[in-house]
Amino acid sequence: MEFKVSNKEYQLKFGIKFIRELDKIYKVDYQGMEFGMGVNLAFMALNQYNPSALSQVVHAAVSHMPSAPSLSTIDSAIEDYAEEQDGLESLFEAVLSEMGKSKVTKSTLEKFKKMAQTDTEQPQ
Repeated sequence: MEFKVSNKEYQLKFGIKFIRELDKIYKVDYQGMEFGMGVNLAFMALNQYNPSALSQVVHAAVSHMPSAPSLSTIDSAIEDYAEEQDGLESLFEAVLSEMGKSKVTKSTLEKFKKMAQTDTEQPQ
């Protein structure tokens, strides 16, 4: 998937570096130990159509490039996209779809979806 930032197309890559970058942002503290939960928590935020999470995910997905754009530049590109497309729904859907296709993130997301579905089906 490509995304235009400052009139330049950037290839979004959902690999190990992508995961490491998200793990720096999305952490869970459990009894004093920190665990990176980047893919899972970013996936949840994207499903809630959180624009700041979208920006962070795009930023992490271009981090593999030697001259990746800054987060604030990506923020502006996402705002421009929203103006041009009358919203961000299509971008959220495209990013979620591509994350689900990545050989690196696919199994994590499938397992996470199953766990979330099981949690919502249990009687309270």
